[in-house]
Amino acid sequence: MISAISGSRQPVPMIRSSEPSPSEENPASVAEPEQLDVPQSPPTLLRRGLFFAVNAWLIMHLTAIFTAPATVGPSSQTSRTIWEAVAPYLQGLYLNHGFHYFAPQPGSSNLVSWTVTKSDGTSVSGRFPNLDIKPRLFYHRHFMMSEFLGNSPPEQRSAIVKSFARNLCRVHDGANVAVSTIRHDLPSMERVRAGGKLTDSDLYEETPLGYFSKEDLQ
Repeated sequence: MISAISGSRQPVPMIRSSEPSPSEENPASVAEPEQLDVPQSPPTLLRRGLFFAVNAWLIMHLTAIFTAPATVGPSSQTSRTIWEAVAPYLQGLYLNHGFHYFAPQPGSSNLVSWTVTKSDGTSVSGRFPNLDIKPRLFYHRHFMMSEFLGNSPPEQRSAIVKSFARNLCRVHDGANVAVSTIRHDLPSMERVRAGGKLTDSDLYEETPLGYFSKEDLQ
């Protein structure tokens, strides 16, 4: 009986769902995946223009940097001609302020000498820059202030001196202050060979700039 039943077994037909498959309901769902929007690169012409602009600026910048020390006298007419073209760029960005100091023939330097008298009659004196000013950056700032005063035009010098005097009175609690500028000339090569020193007293020339009371500086 088991054999008869086994022999009479028929294949079970597959039941088809009445719901349509996604492909039948929406044929677009089997289409290729949607392409993502990829940012487009800048046009080739724009990239080339930017490339040439940056390189032109670099060439101009390096030319200006090399021209600044080249125009320190004695200099050629070519250097001075190029300087006329690049001077606004260098001066606008303050890129040429140190070349004369480091030139082969540097000029004299400037120091500021001061004496503050306190209300009790005691006084304290000093000058800047000096080697006791630490750290190095602080010394350099004093050096730049003295050079700024020494190279300033006459119409601006009075205001600069008063600002120095006002600060000295404030720091040292002074009743009045005297301020002078000292020009320090460099010895010549012949003088050094003959035994001269950088600190020889005749290389210093002091010029009084004013005597101020605390009330004058208010």
